[in-house]
Formats: sequence, structure tokens, C-alpha cells
Amino acid sequence: MTKIINSRFEMPGILKVLVDAIADEIVQADLVGFFLKQPDGTYRGYTGNKLPVDITELVIDPAQDEFAKYIILNKASDYISDTSKDQRADPAKLELLKIKSILGLPVIVDDDVIGLVFVHDFGKPMDLTVEQREVTEAFVNMASVAIRNIQMFEQTQDLLNRQQLLLDLTNALSKSLSINDVLSTCFHYMKASTGCGDIGIHLYNEQERILTPYHLSSTSHFTEEEWKGIHKQGIQLHIDKDLLFHEVITTKKAVAIPDVFADPRPNHEACKSFGIQSMILIPLVANGKVFGAVAIPDIHKKKVYTDNEIDFIQSICDVTATALSNAIYAENLDLAVKQRTAELQQANLKLEELVKELRYLNDLKSDFIASLSHELRTPITAIKGTIDIFKRGILGELNAGQRDLIETSNTAVERLLDQVNELLDFAKLENGKFELMSELVNFKDIVDEAVRILTPLTEKKKQTIQVKSEVQRSLKLDKQRILQVLLNLLYNANKFTPEGGEIAIEIGEDHEKIQVEVRDTGIGIPTEKQKYIFQKFYQVNNQLRGTGLGLAISKQLIELHKGSIWFSSIEGKGSVFSFTLPIGGENHESD
Repeated sequence: MTKIINSRFEMPGILKVLVDAIADEIVQADLVGFFLKQPDGTYRGYTGNKLPVDITELVIDPAQDEFAKYIILNKASDYISDTSKDQRADPAKLELLKIKSILGLPVIVDDDVIGLVFVHDFGKPMDLTVEQREVTEAFVNMASVAIRNIQMFEQTQDLLNRQQLLLDLTNALSKSLSINDVLSTCFHYMKASTGCGDIGIHLYNEQERILTPYHLSSTSHFTEEEWKGIHKQGIQLHIDKDLLFHEVITTKKAVAIPDVFADPRPNHEACKSFGIQSMILIPLVANGKVFGAVAIPDIHKKKVYTDNEIDFIQSICDVTATALSNAIYAENLDLAVKQRTAELQQANLKLEELVKELRYLNDLKSDFIASLSHELRTPITAIKGTIDIFKRGILGELNAGQRDLIETSNTAVERLLDQVNELLDFAKLENGKFELMSELVNFKDIVDEAVRILTPLTEKKKQTIQVKSEVQRSLKLDKQRILQVLLNLLYNANKFTPEGGEIAIEIGEDHEKIQVEVRDTGIGIPTEKQKYIFQKFYQVNNQLRGTGLGLAISKQLIELHKGSIWFSSIEGKGSVFSFTLPIGGENHESD
């Protein structure tokens, strides 16, 4: 008997040995039955030796059976030698089984009465000795130890199975890249652990404080369309009104309800609509925030969840939550990227049309400027020729007043002609029709010529101009265009430098390029305007006349020569404009 009890790890076999041994070997009783504790506190028949009825249909309710209640409360065996004198046992059972005397024993595991053993004859009293009762009690205690070992073994196996299930779930989720893959994996493992096919996921909107139905398992009693449709017909899961969802969302803990209509927290109307009798609700938590909840209802039947089951289901949801949150974020991001891409494509198409239109308008502008400039040069040239005739006295000597007027007119015509020439250069550069007339020129000669041309202006403002150059080199370049650049820079230096100021030109070189710097002690350029200096038609000081093209044209001319141009300036202290020209191979020779 001991060998059998300690070697078997299935409860039916051990209990069958127990009842048979008590009945046949110890007390020679007609009937021995074992009753197992149920979640509701009653004890249902589990196995017996040879009862005249199906023992699994017998239920002992301690609330109605004082004899059983006494054994459970005292956790001790009791013996009624004559049921006609001691009527604590359930009268219905006494009548059904013709019980005249009865021995009851508790099966105790971890201080809990998990079962009851009853020993009696059929239609006649028993006359049990103290020794028989003690030996029977010893066998029941031995069975209690065996049952505890079985439960520990089953718990260990269950724990191992759940750990393996979680590992499989984690592995499967790591390969699930889409929302549908994650949901399918979640539903599969959730059903495997709970046996329930009616699993629904709701997403939580924190701002609006509502939950909306998101996805339903394919094994449900309802289709997803029916499920969502029933919600739309009036089921609103607002956490300020739904006590169950409010508890789950705020506590971030699962809640199990064995009887939804005996509990005030669930939405009873919703439970009626879906036929829900019991349910467990688990929060989906990712990065410390609840973004949804998983509902596992029992349709048309009740179920009691153990703490171990609730903890395990929570573990499955915890593993799923992160994967589902990431998948939802990724797909929303992908959708946003696609939408943004489509918007950008539309914007690009509009931009392309706009660019074409702007190019067309720019070409019109350049053509207009070129045409107008050409038209202006003819009358300006005629006016300048007429002024020259007057200045030379061919038509007679001029008095002092007339000479002043002619000189003023000549200056104005020359300035106008310079501006027309700038417009022509700009139009050619814009249209790509500008060609450099390169020749081998001593660079120092260009600098000297620029200084000579500027000298009358510097003398007029009592400015000093200095040239420092260590370069004696001929370069292949467009002399007139580089002279134009130098004059633009020098004219600006003269214009923005007050009387008595200084202008300096410094020229240096290395084996790759020569560098020219034009310094002045003028008013400088305000910081907020410096970024616009090389833009077309931009003027730092609108009170000074000009086209605003000089620096823009200078920049393009230097770049056509494969050089670069830049500046630095401090307001109130002056500016430095610098440019470089490359020295390369056949394009230069030393003097």
C-alpha cells in the first residue's frame, strides 16, 4: 500500500487504492467514498469502492451537512455509531445510501481540507474499533501526503509548461513584424493557456478616456464585424462610467470576475448583449502606459480563475503588449511616411511646374533687360558724344557755369552707362551666354590700373590707398572682367569709407592660387544684412545709388574663373573682401 501511494503520480489511482484498502483490508465496510473540494466550497464525489449510485453525481454541502461541517472546521475525523441518535449528517444521503453508522475523515493538504472520506455499511450499522479508526486515519494521512506530492509535481510541470509557452510566445513575437502577425500569435497562445476562443482587444485613448474595440480572435462566437457593430449600437466603454475598465486602466492590473451579474463593476448591458457569464480583463502596458486591454470572456458559462492562471495570462499580455505597441507604432509611422511621401510628390509636381514658370519668367526678364539695355546704350552713347563735343569746345568755348553743367551731365551719363553695362552683363550671365576672353596678363598690371582709375575718387574724399603685393606673375584670364571685379570692390570701399579713411589691397600666393584682399575702414555691414550681400539687386544702403548687381556679378565672374569670393565685416570698423584665382599649368608663367 505504501509502495503504491509513493510511486504513483496520478491522483485517481492513489485514491482508488485508498478506498479499496480501507473497505477490504481495514474496516471491511460496504461503502467507502472520496469527495473532492470544489471552487464553490462544496465537495463532489470523486471515487468509491462499489456505491449503488454514481458517486460523481453526489455533492456534499457543508452548509447543509453538519457532520461534514464539523470535520472541516475541526480538521479531525468523527464517527457516528448510530445515525438515528446523531442526526448531524445530511438526511437525504442517509436515506439514499441506507447509512446506519458513518466514519468521516478529512484529507488535509497544506492546512486545507481538500477532500473528505466517508466509510459506512449499506443498511446496517458498523461497529468500528478504535484501532480500525486509527489505522484508517493513518491511511488517509498517508494519502494526503501523496496528494500533496502529486500537486507539487503537477504545479512544477505546469510551471515548466507555462515557462516553455512564454518562451515559445516570445520567440514567435520576435518574428512577427506586422500587427496581424502579432495579434494572431497573441490569440493563439492566449487560447492555448486559457482554452477560451473569445478574445478581444480594445485600444485606449488617454485623451478621450475611452476604449474602442480593435480586434477579435477568429475563433470567437462572433465575427469581428458583429463584435464592433454591437459596440456601435450603444456600448460605450468610457472609463469614467465603466467601473471594470476604470479599475484595470488605473491600477494596471488584471481583474477576474467569476459571475459578472453578481458584481457591480462590469457593464451588465454589454454582458447581456454578448452572453458573457464570467470574464477576465488584462491591461496592455508598454513603456509604463496603458494603451489597451484584453478581454477574455466565458460565453454562456461561468468560470473561476485561480491566481496562478491570472498571473500567467498577465505574463502573456505583458510580453504581447510591447510587441503590439511597436507594431502599431511602426505601421502608423509607415502609413504616415507613405502619406507624407504622397504629399511631397504632389508638392514636387507643383514645385516643378512653378520652377518651369519661374524659369520662363526669368528668361523673359533677362531678355527684357538685355533688350532694354541694348536700346538704352544707343541714345546714351549719342548723349555722351554730344557732351564730349561741348567739352572739347568744338562748337565754341563754354563759360564756367556751362562747363560745370556739362561735367555734371557727363558724370551722370557715365554712371548710367555703367549701370546699363552691369544689366547687360547680368543678362548674359543669367542666360549662360557669357564668354570669357582669356589672355596672358601680368596680374600686378590689372591691380595698378584699377588703383589708377580709382585715384580721383579717393583724392576727392582725401582717402589713402595702399597696395602690398609680392606677386609678379602672368595669369591666363579675362583682364577686363577681373579689372571689373577689382573696381567693384574698390568703388564699394570708396563709397562706404568716410573722408580720411584708408583702403588697402594685399596680394599673396601659394602653389595653387593667388589671393586678393581689399580692406577698408568704412562703416561695415550690419550682421543681419551680411547673408544677402551677394544676392542680385540687394543694396546694404538704399540711399546710395546703384543697381545692386555689382557684387552678384563679381561673384559669378570669379566663379567662372574657377575661383571663390567671400568677405568679413564688423559694423563700424570696416570690411574685408577677398577672392582667389587658381594658378594652374599652362595658365600662368613667372616673370
